[in-house]
Amino acid sequence: MSEQYLALIPAAGVGSRAKLKMAKQFTAIGSKTIIEYALDPFLLDDNCKKICVVTQEDNEAWTSLSISGHEKIVSCIGGDTRMESVLRGLELLMESEDKGSLVAIHDAARPCLSNEDLKKIMDFANEEMKDEGQGVFLAHQPSESVNLGDKNKVTKSLDRSKVWLSATPQVFFLEDILKALESAKEDEKFFSDEVGAAFTFFKNTISPLLSDRMNIKVTKKEDLVLVEQYLKLSGRI
Repeated sequence: MSEQYLALIPAAGVGSRAKLKMAKQFTAIGSKTIIEYALDPFLLDDNCKKICVVTQEDNEAWTSLSISGHEKIVSCIGGDTRMESVLRGLELLMESEDKGSLVAIHDAARPCLSNEDLKKIMDFANEEMKDEGQGVFLAHQPSESVNLGDKNKVTKSLDRSKVWLSATPQVFFLEDILKALESAKEDEKFFSDEVGAAFTFFKNTISPLLSDRMNIKVTKKEDLVLVEQYLKLSGRI
């Protein structure tokens, strides 16, 4: 059975690849924005104690949403990179929360996380994570063949059964992931997600957990069509 945990939603990115009029997480689909859909599973989960949303400075798109004033939610200003934004959010949570708390870090641009997948990963974290540096993350495996290449030449074919495509949430102990990101910053290393930082710093077990393939991240404009259709089919629009 899951115990109380924290959530952190980095939402300070500008999403330039999506080529939208505003940051993709604040783009509306139906009656709500992408970030509101991303927050829904955590707000509905009684075991989620607090949610830290990390935004850009003076972000009217965030403060104009009524959800920004929810009693579960605290906010802070992010940095120039995702890693820096997550670090600032963790520092804020560390000021008031138990350092041994589990923290689920979830992309603001992933609006299709299911309640079932959230429960599954938090149950796993509570039952299986015991030691310093352990973690778990939602992921899926490619159905296509996977090849490495240098420019226009294939250099290696990979066994796709050993390939995990990282999604979120990614769950760690609060103190652990804070230490890992602080170390990365000191060493001037860049990580695009928390799994890379935690594994590099602790060298401990981090487990991929198979998730719904529709837990996609809105990266390009065409992703919005797929997300809208899924949200309609799942009754969320």
